[in-house]
Amino acid sequence: MEPEIFSFATYSSLTLSASLYRATDNLKNETILYFHGGGLIWGDRDDLPAAYVNSFLNAGYNLLTVDYPLAPETTLPDIYSCVVDAVKWFTGHSDTVLHLPTNNYSLFGRSAGAYLALLVGSDLNIEKKANKIISFYGYSSIQEPFYLLPSKHYQTYPSMPKSLIDQLIQPKPLAKGTLETRYAIYLYARQTGRWLDLLLPDKKNQNQFSLTDEELTALPPVFIAQSRTDQDVPFQQGENLSKKIPDSKFSIIENANHNFDGDPKNEEALAVYQEVIEWLSL
Repeated sequence: MEPEIFSFATYSSLTLSASLYRATDNLKNETILYFHGGGLIWGDRDDLPAAYVNSFLNAGYNLLTVDYPLAPETTLPDIYSCVVDAVKWFTGHSDTVLHLPTNNYSLFGRSAGAYLALLVGSDLNIEKKANKIISFYGYSSIQEPFYLLPSKHYQTYPSMPKSLIDQLIQPKPLAKGTLETRYAIYLYARQTGRWLDLLLPDKKNQNQFSLTDEELTALPPVFIAQSRTDQDVPFQQGENLSKKIPDSKFSIIENANHNFDGDPKNEEALAVYQEVIEWLSL
């Protein structure tokens, strides 16, 4: 199904858009707001394979995938501000612009997108709250050692020189970044332990972008999915979320990569999405 495209904000010279996939049967009158992964450095809003999109639509849920500007051209405070703008735009325009019967929504993110979803889900400045949150291989803090220290896993890749990274960084904000043009920046960030430096050069407000145990306790119900052999975001992140969020469900995948759902033909990944659908209806 082809989505309808809407523009919801302008950041600097960049137009931020959203893709709405409408459910047509078994309507639940709820929309899933989706944030893509990519370490906040690469990816785009329409990266979710069609098989997974259709799993939501067939179950009666609309799906809204949204842009956010990427780092390091845009720093984390502005990235997050744009994500909040997207949620507020949806809740404020679901009837007049999107012509939906309700502004009920749940949040879904993969990896860095899950991090953004968890932040939004705890944001007291968002009046209309999410019903639920789906966190695929996500995390809730930017102050974890796995991002602050050089990654042994990524150091097995060819070394990325800073001179190359300087050439890849664009002069203007962007909301779409392919693997070919952006992944080297992420590799450099993980190899050197400088990921946070690229996202948040000014560290004085970093606590604002990490959830406390108290904030995790106050989250709505959260579905957590992660591979036990995740080499990007440590499995302990999913474990910690499942222990600290009172109303959570933890789906564990054995012997898979970080993005265990990268292959939409993988039966185990499809089964996890079916778990999500059943959990949403509870």
